[in-house]
Amino acid sequence: MHSHPIRGKRVVLGVTGSIAAYKAAEIIRLFRKASVDVHVVMTPSAREFITPTTLGTLSGNPVTVDLFASETGGPYMDWGGEEQDVSIRHIQASRTSDLIVVAPATGNLIGKVAHGIADEPLSTAILASSVKVLFAPAMNTRMWENPAVQANVRLLRERGYHFVDPQEGDLACGEFGRGKMAEPTQIVDAALRLLQPALSKMPAVLVTAGRTEEGIDPVRFLSNHSSGKMGVAVATAAREAGHPVTLVHGRLAVPPPLGVERIEVSTAAEMLQACRRLSGRHPILIMAAAVADYRSEKISPRKIESGRDRLSLKLVPTPDLLAALAPKRVGKRTVGFALETTGSRERARQKMVRKHCDLMVLNNPMRPGSEFGGETNEVVLLYPDGRAEALPVLPKIDVAREIIRRTMEIAPSRVKRKGRA
Repeated sequence: MHSHPIRGKRVVLGVTGSIAAYKAAEIIRLFRKASVDVHVVMTPSAREFITPTTLGTLSGNPVTVDLFASETGGPYMDWGGEEQDVSIRHIQASRTSDLIVVAPATGNLIGKVAHGIADEPLSTAILASSVKVLFAPAMNTRMWENPAVQANVRLLRERGYHFVDPQEGDLACGEFGRGKMAEPTQIVDAALRLLQPALSKMPAVLVTAGRTEEGIDPVRFLSNHSSGKMGVAVATAAREAGHPVTLVHGRLAVPPPLGVERIEVSTAAEMLQACRRLSGRHPILIMAAAVADYRSEKISPRKIESGRDRLSLKLVPTPDLLAALAPKRVGKRTVGFALETTGSRERARQKMVRKHCDLMVLNNPMRPGSEFGGETNEVVLLYPDGRAEALPVLPKIDVAREIIRRTMEIAPSRVKRKGRA
């Protein structure tokens, strides 16, 4: 079984009295999707914007709403299964958590924590805990820019507290400016990174995903049918296994995974430039992107008029990313992907040898279960020693987990290969 350093992590989600409190529901959903156990602590004013019943149902755990009483009243079961008085429930929750996330965080709550005031369950839980705290502020622009609030934020940053700064946008008060809470995906993304402090002990993984696009004119481009789902699954599986992950991606049909560093590119040249910059500090490189093989020699500066009987484009090859990167990765692991509509193992093996890969993943989008944009894939893993391992049709996330596991089992390149296919 693959390891999963995030599963079972406990997060206290603090919800305060802001109109953005409704977004706590989506934050809980994203945490649970990432296998994080969420326990909600609400300030009294937060109940004016969203109910404890809603957040308790979504989190699957009781919600703390008062210093001296739970939503249901009476004693409750603590993490060890022993009954504990509700009057210290918020303290117990914060002490047994791995992270406290306050979203939304009002100026009032930020000020109380900055000055050691604990007069309701959330501020008390924060001050009674030694775990990391992540604030996602949400407030009126003038309030966010107020010198007192900014001084409190600076003070908390200096003390080691973390922030996901608010965005600029339309505010509930009818004004436009900075103060809108960051999106739930941004907040959970930052939280997942804070939950993985031990990742530096694991080898970093660089993954490419999605399709590249090569311009013809300002509105047209050359590309392919790749959805990017397989590459996103590989990045997700690597994160699950405890690796720090950087995802360099082109166009994706699915959201990129949370908790990984993401770099978006468009063309093959841009992807190569990003990978060259990152390759040296990533012991593992997995090239799952569908890179356009050709580009137009010339890109028209204006839209090419339609209505012509014929249009000729002179195409030239795009950079070969694997050939440019893999030979220089002595002492590191490089995994390539080979898409063959005939399923030719020999062609994929030649590609592996020619491009100096340590593992080649062969797939055929013409086979049932491996179609472009599908949720499953059927691959064959090819090794430099001549072995071929065929996997059955599996969900892409399971294929990705097997690729990560096999990648860690193979030996890194010791010398630059000179073999010929």
